[in-house]
Amino acid sequence: MAVLGKKPDQHPALKVRLVGENEERRNEAKAILLKMGDPPVEIVESGLTLPVPGEANGNGNGNGHHNGNGNGIESPVDVVIVTFHGQEEGSLRYIQAMHENPPCPVIVALLPKGSPELMRRALKAGADELIFFPVELGDMTRALVKIESYRRSSDHNRLGGVVVSVTSTLGGMGVTSLTANLALALRYTLRKRVAVIDLDLQSGGLSVCLNIEPERTIMLLIEPDKKLDSIQLESALTKHESGIYLLSAPRRMEDCELIPDALIGAVLDLMRQLFDFVLIDCGSYINEVVVAAWEHSDRLLYLLDQSITSARCAWRFIELYSRLGLKDLEPSIVLSRHSLSHPITEEQITHTLARPVFAKIPRDEKTLERVQLRAQDLWKIAPNSGFTRSIEELARRLAAVDFVEAPDVGAGLLSRLFSAIAARA
Repeated sequence: MAVLGKKPDQHPALKVRLVGENEERRNEAKAILLKMGDPPVEIVESGLTLPVPGEANGNGNGNGHHNGNGNGIESPVDVVIVTFHGQEEGSLRYIQAMHENPPCPVIVALLPKGSPELMRRALKAGADELIFFPVELGDMTRALVKIESYRRSSDHNRLGGVVVSVTSTLGGMGVTSLTANLALALRYTLRKRVAVIDLDLQSGGLSVCLNIEPERTIMLLIEPDKKLDSIQLESALTKHESGIYLLSAPRRMEDCELIPDALIGAVLDLMRQLFDFVLIDCGSYINEVVVAAWEHSDRLLYLLDQSITSARCAWRFIELYSRLGLKDLEPSIVLSRHSLSHPITEEQITHTLARPVFAKIPRDEKTLERVQLRAQDLWKIAPNSGFTRSIEELARRLAAVDFVEAPDVGAGLLSRLFSAIAARA
């Protein structure tokens, strides 16, 4: 793999994957890409067969390489060019499977000329742009320039994903529940690549909340003489059925003291490169490990409820936090188990803490009880409940996006392309 035509002062190269069963067609497209100077491209070429995302190794999503360790975390690419040559059904299945396993790159279908029906089917399967054989340099350049220009304007090249810490200094506020459900909302609703880290080390409740039994834990990453790399990190992650990944707490409670705070920064720096969002369950116990997580976070959510004890603990937390000197990260207050009829109102809490409430999660004990008893997530038990909607709204606020309807199949290619990139950026 080589970066072609890249200069030191240019933006990072567009990563382009060539997929197709016909080697001659792939080589034709590759030859055109090799001639391009701007935008610079990095070519990733698949094998001679079309791997169907989610089937090839059990977990893939078509957006990069399978790493061979069973987890299916893949190096992302910006564009996938799918070549068609007599195997239309296989190519269409590949596009559809990739489109249905978000997040996915921009999909370009490279079609033979003179086939309106195949054009329609490719767009319906999920292709964002169409180019035709024989491939012209101008056509390929125009398509990739559009993608590159939008990537620049939308800050697609920002450094990695968003790290969100969730904490409280009072137990029973729902820190673990919110961390897990917020991760699921980002995955289900916004189709983000999401990981969760359980730093409530003594409790280790995230695996229970997600209803998975991890075979690997954060203990696999404790190697003082070895620099942490992506292969080592991936070996410690456990995949949830939703597609999110868990870095779980140690199995044995006594091992919690062995986790060094220096490890957390290295883990988060690496996970930013793999995921759109990394959510951390910080529990209710503050130590060096938790503070290290806060130092590397982009958001800090503090949970409290409508009680005098909770408000007092929140005030003490804010006082402590100001002494830590983490001036670049202001805590956001989340009102958990909110009830409009409670005598202690949101306005009183806002006045006491001298800061606004960032989000409110309503009290819904019955729904949470059903989730626990049936060992299923909120989106299977109560997808339309007010509790679920409040978490989805919080996810949208963290991602700074609004819901947008998918473009119609009959929409213009340019509008489909920009809508697709906007939804996936």
